[in-house]
Amino acid sequence: MDERFKKINKLLTDYSLGKFHKQLAISSRMDEVDAFISGVNMLGEELKATTISRNYFNNIFNSVSDMVFVVNNRGGIENVNNAVFEQLGFTLEALSDRSFDFLAASNADALFPGIVKLLKKEASIQKEIVLKGNSGQKLPVLISVAHLISEEKKKIGFLITAKDITLQRQTENLIIRTIIDTQEKERQRFAKDIHDSLGQQISAIKFYIGTSVNIVTDDKQRQILLKSNEALVRVLADMRNICFNLMPKTLETFGLVEAVRELSNQTTVPGKLSFTIRGGDDFPSLDKSLEIAVFRITQEFINNAIKHGKASKIEITFSKGGNQAVVTLKENGKGFDITKANARGMGLKNIQSRIKAHNGTVQILSAPGKGTKYELTLPVNI
Repeated sequence: MDERFKKINKLLTDYSLGKFHKQLAISSRMDEVDAFISGVNMLGEELKATTISRNYFNNIFNSVSDMVFVVNNRGGIENVNNAVFEQLGFTLEALSDRSFDFLAASNADALFPGIVKLLKKEASIQKEIVLKGNSGQKLPVLISVAHLISEEKKKIGFLITAKDITLQRQTENLIIRTIIDTQEKERQRFAKDIHDSLGQQISAIKFYIGTSVNIVTDDKQRQILLKSNEALVRVLADMRNICFNLMPKTLETFGLVEAVRELSNQTTVPGKLSFTIRGGDDFPSLDKSLEIAVFRITQEFINNAIKHGKASKIEITFSKGGNQAVVTLKENGKGFDITKANARGMGLKNIQSRIKAHNGTVQILSAPGKGTKYELTLPVNI
């Protein structure tokens, strides 16, 4: 038996062990066996090149700081990089063959069908979502999704990258809170200036007119003074309403629940608009800037219920569960299409921004003819 066959067998064994650098020399015979040896050597070169490429890809794949998921057309996870374990705590073994929806922060979320739907219109997409980790933690991420294309130009799956945007959101929330807090401080200063300066001067004028009424003998002059006094009473009432809208003293002194009760008392119209306030006895104290944010949302909710919703009943409920406080605002008005409202104006986005800035959430429910409901979930300082 030709000794070269033994060497070929040994070489193939080495290749099976990953030793692709080894080669066999071509003899001087240049026969069919040497041709076979040349083919085996070429196989070793190809295996070596493939291994280098694979290792190079794996090094890049696992050195990327963003999470990377390889997902098949059914939504099953086939591969993940090291960042997934570092940020979510899941190994490839724990995620293998699981649906990408398994990582959704809420069981109600169906992430993958939405991704597929969007990719029918675009070559790639970006979207902010929230993923859940192995220990239950929630991680806000910006995902980028694109199709995986085979050499035959077939769509064989999806490449999903997820960038942790926790710091970005914290920065955005801080900016929003700073802007809102600055606005509220200016409102507070303006209300105080009106009350302390202009209010006192108008009260003084009212006092002088009231005193003059008692000493004027001419009846016409007395009627003018009385009408002037009545006008000043209305001005003072309007001024108090302006000051309340700018910054209610009740909110500063007694807190959110009492301020909302006062607001409802001022807004109630007998026979046309009624309020029902529920709970509040065990409602926790919130951060003052958060109380102001909720009060502003309540003001806007009531104004919209009257102006746009034509509501006749408004219900406001204060409750507490664990380390969260919940404020529910509900009215029986005309309702609206939320998708069209989001596209048309900034009102709902401003509400969401105010609550998100304090790490809270807001759920807005409405439909034409079904009224409107806001549910604000707020963090409690313990």
